[in-house]
Amino acid sequence: MCLLLPEASLASAPVMSNGIVQKFLGEELTYQIGFWLFNRCGEAKTTFVQTEYPGVYRATLAGRTLGFVDVVLGRYRYSYASYLELSPKGDRLRPLRFTLTKKRIGKESKYSVTFNYSKKQLLFSRVTHNQESHSHQETQPMKEGLIYEDYLTLFYNFRYGCYGPIQRGRTYHLPLHVHKGMSSIDLSIASREEEEKHRKEETNKKGKDFFLRFRVNREDVSSNSGDIEGWLSSDATPVKGTIKDVILFGDLWGELIARKAGAHRKIGRKI
Repeated sequence: MCLLLPEASLASAPVMSNGIVQKFLGEELTYQIGFWLFNRCGEAKTTFVQTEYPGVYRATLAGRTLGFVDVVLGRYRYSYASYLELSPKGDRLRPLRFTLTKKRIGKESKYSVTFNYSKKQLLFSRVTHNQESHSHQETQPMKEGLIYEDYLTLFYNFRYGCYGPIQRGRTYHLPLHVHKGMSSIDLSIASREEEEKHRKEETNKKGKDFFLRFRVNREDVSSNSGDIEGWLSSDATPVKGTIKDVILFGDLWGELIARKAGAHRKIGRKI
C-alpha cells in the first residue's frame, strides 16, 4: 500500500516525543462487543504506534465479529486508521490521513480523508469493491485558523485535555472533519443526577465515572441514528460505549476488558 502523506508534513514532523505522545504511545485498549443476548459477538482494539516515518504515528480502532455471528454476517471486519503527527506547536495531535474500511466476504468499502496542510486542502476519497469497483474523489479547501480533527486524533486529544477538563453537565463543541461539509460534533457529559441514574443500570460499576453521549455520521458506525453513549473513567479512558440502532444488531455495546499502558506511562489501577 502506498501511503499518501503530505510531503511538507513529513519534512517538518518533529522526531522527539512530547507529552501527548508519551502518554499514549504503545497503549492498547481491548473491548468485548455484544448485543441483545450475545455477550461476546465481537472484539475491538485501539492502538497507537510509531511508524517508519520520523515523527509520524499511526492510531487504529479495529473490530471484528466472532463465532456464530461472524459466520452469519460473512466475517465482518471494520477499521478506523489515522496517520498523524504533532501540531506545529507540539501541544496536540493533528491528522494527516484518515481511513475507514469495512469488509465482508465479497464486499469491501474504503473511505479516506487526506489533510494536506501545504496545499490547504482536504481530499475525500471513496472506493468500493463488490461485483463491480467504483471510486469517487472530491476536495474541500481548508480554512485558516481552524483546528482539524478526525475521529482518532479527536479521541486522543480529548482524553489528553486539549479541550479542557471533563466537567459534569458540560457540552463540548468539538471539531471533526471526516466528511465534506461536516465540521463539528457536540459531546455532552451528563449531570451527576443523570449519571447516577445510568450507573444503577450497570452490573459492573467499576471505573464508570463520567457518562457521555454524542452523535456521529450514521454511515460511519452503520447506525440508523448515529447516537453513541458510554462511560469514561476518571482518567478519561473509555470503559464502555453503546452505539444505538446499529443495522442488523440494534444497540451494540463494547466494554473494556484489557488495557496495556503506553510505553512511557504506568497505569495506577486496572479497570
